[in-house]
Amino acid sequence: MSGEAVKKEKVQMDPKYILKLSITLLVICLVVALALGFVNGITADKIAALQEQAKQESLQAVFPDATFNEVEIGDEQLAVATEYGVELMYIYEVADGSGYAIEVGPSGFSGTIDMIVGINADGSVAGISVISNTETAGIGTNVCSDKPNRNGVGVLSQFIGLTATADNPFTVNSGSNQVDAISGATVTTRAITTGVNAASVIYGTLG
Repeated sequence: MSGEAVKKEKVQMDPKYILKLSITLLVICLVVALALGFVNGITADKIAALQEQAKQESLQAVFPDATFNEVEIGDEQLAVATEYGVELMYIYEVADGSGYAIEVGPSGFSGTIDMIVGINADGSVAGISVISNTETAGIGTNVCSDKPNRNGVGVLSQFIGLTATADNPFTVNSGSNQVDAISGATVTTRAITTGVNAASVIYGTLG
């Protein structure tokens, strides 16, 4: 028998064996998929609950002890968000009419910064709370957690009581309406500032 014939015989496989192997692999894939789906179903609810808890804590941080009513987002508000390059997630009106809490997502150094900006009825910033972020640990995260800058004041705290408009936005490290960045975290500070500017202008579109 020639060498070529021997090689051909070696690669021949029993069709029943191939079918059995295929069915086995299919069963394994189905079991793994079902297991992953089951685990995801359990964890998805927990993750959603934790995210909702974080949001509620952030809402209370900017307007303590307040209750909120969700406001429908209109085309005008979406247009402002697009202009500033931020995501607009939710708008909440404080039930007693004292202001609005606006959830926006500016782009930071490492991804979207999910934040709540509280705007008082007079247009001034009531407070800022970051729900989640993926900024650099010990640098950008210091901005998001309101750690003091070189002047001893947290970046988020600098905005409180101040007002921004489309014609007079907040700026970083310079300008007439400036906030000071934490050293090494200018990109994150600019992102937060963009979010506050966007929320302030969005507020101006609300009746």
